[in-house]
Amino acid sequence: MATVGLGAPVSDSLDMSVVRLFEKWVQKSPDQAAVSSSVDCLTYGELAEASACVEANLRCREIPAGSVVAVSLRRNPQTIAVLLGVWRVGAAYVPIDPDYPPERRDHILKDSGAQLLVTDAQTEFQLQASPADLLAEPVQPAIKRVSSAPTDRLAYIIYTSGSLGTPKGVMVRHSNLTDFVMRDSRLAIGPGERVAQIAPLSFDASIFEIWATLAHGGEVTIFDRPTVTADGLRCFMTATSPDWCFLSTGLFHTLAMTYLDVFEHVGTLIAGGDVLSPELMRSAAGRTRTATYAAYGPTETTVFASMFRVDPETAMERVPIGTAMAGTKLEVVDGEGAVVPPGSVGELIIKGRGVADGYVNLPEETMARFHIEADPALSTYRTGDLASEFPAEVFNFHGRADRQVKIRGFRVEPGEVELALSAHKDVASALAVVVGDSAQSKRLVGYVVLRQDADLSGGEIHEWLSGKLPQFMVPAVVTVIDKIPLDANGKPDRHALPDPWKHRDRLGLANSYVPPSSPIEADVADVWATVLGLDRVGVNDNFFELGGDSLRGIVLVRELSKHGFTVRGEELFDHQTVSALSRWLVTGGTA
Repeated sequence: MATVGLGAPVSDSLDMSVVRLFEKWVQKSPDQAAVSSSVDCLTYGELAEASACVEANLRCREIPAGSVVAVSLRRNPQTIAVLLGVWRVGAAYVPIDPDYPPERRDHILKDSGAQLLVTDAQTEFQLQASPADLLAEPVQPAIKRVSSAPTDRLAYIIYTSGSLGTPKGVMVRHSNLTDFVMRDSRLAIGPGERVAQIAPLSFDASIFEIWATLAHGGEVTIFDRPTVTADGLRCFMTATSPDWCFLSTGLFHTLAMTYLDVFEHVGTLIAGGDVLSPELMRSAAGRTRTATYAAYGPTETTVFASMFRVDPETAMERVPIGTAMAGTKLEVVDGEGAVVPPGSVGELIIKGRGVADGYVNLPEETMARFHIEADPALSTYRTGDLASEFPAEVFNFHGRADRQVKIRGFRVEPGEVELALSAHKDVASALAVVVGDSAQSKRLVGYVVLRQDADLSGGEIHEWLSGKLPQFMVPAVVTVIDKIPLDANGKPDRHALPDPWKHRDRLGLANSYVPPSSPIEADVADVWATVLGLDRVGVNDNFFELGGDSLRGIVLVRELSKHGFTVRGEELFDHQTVSALSRWLVTGGTA
């Protein structure tokens, strides 16, 4: 029988929650580093003590077992202590990104039924606590107990983009989580091994980064800069040399295109979330110390449903999503639900112990997607993804069956974006469309038709929308058009919409075009126009308002260097217009 790090049989470990698995490491290695950042480090013993304080203070607040606690915190060791404390009291946590707009935050709080919000920020939520409140010594003595979150109890709820126009919460139990972190040998983190923690809590990659690590006696090594950039990640990986690292597709492509040698500092690299570049994956696989994997999995099936190990010596036209995780079965079916022959394309069905409990307060959508059985091994989830099996037990991804798309690794439902755009008082109708046919080039564009007599620019609507949706759902640009083109059936003809990235003046910017007034401004503006695919760029135009993003920022830095300009990606965030960047270059980087 296969064994895990503690010497316990896998079958025995699957009966425990991650809390119990963590506590076994507390007993075995209390002085081993559990969580570290650039400014702090907690051992297993210290993390256990901190989480016990959280537990005691939650009990003082009468947070009952089976309830939900919302957590809106950034990456740091204290955040993990708070999450453990929530589990110790028997509650589930629901992560809310601190950068979410108030409307989305408030919806999640209400929909999840959260009884408490733990946050550093000021909000209007009535029941609120700060990490300092919960980590302080409890006003009542803590009760010495062996904490054990039952495996059939809810562990967390993560909200994803919803087809009904609002985010939907995926409910995952401790049994789902334990099975994910303990069953598959490809995720067998060794005691003391460092695992990079880069993802925000609201992204389920953080589940692997944190809980797979603490269940195996590893060290969660936190990237604690507020903004994730290629330069920041390069410094982080060089300094920490993580044994394990997960990168979303967008981050992976950015690093691989810019700092490929940084993967020499990584043991096992896992990349996923969208279609991966075969050549970049092969290049990275030739540099990592241990292995490089492509991973696939919806939030609804507990992080990863399949993985594929990349061989740097083997050429491939596409990167497969791989073979199913242990305890999971993948099937490709036709419209009638019958399994199709190998090589045929159909909808991907995921069956097994990772299948979540469904969506919060959405019984009809849960019934449409999930089939929950008394035996978890038989539960199924309809992904809505198109896939094929070839060769045997190796699966390939062929896109979405519905309109849902991945933008830089995040699931985006264009219908939700369209509803948000349509909510503006001056918008008569709206469409959200993905432009670009590869993971590197895909951008979301918003098209709006204004109400009669409304006088508004696309830039003004874009700015308004930024306060309504998470940043990853906000279109790169919003373009005002006279009418929505229709096809022969009277439905919106998305193929007939104008391409916004040909003419600068079609982007709907709030500011007028101002031409360059110096040779350096002219050179910088020309490079920007080339990288962004525009006819011209004005000196007061903002790179990100023109549709630029972190990946195009890397390309921009490279092209500027060919013109003799030395710029780092982080400096684009500080000098976002042609004029600002030009002044900075003229002064030698001191402006």
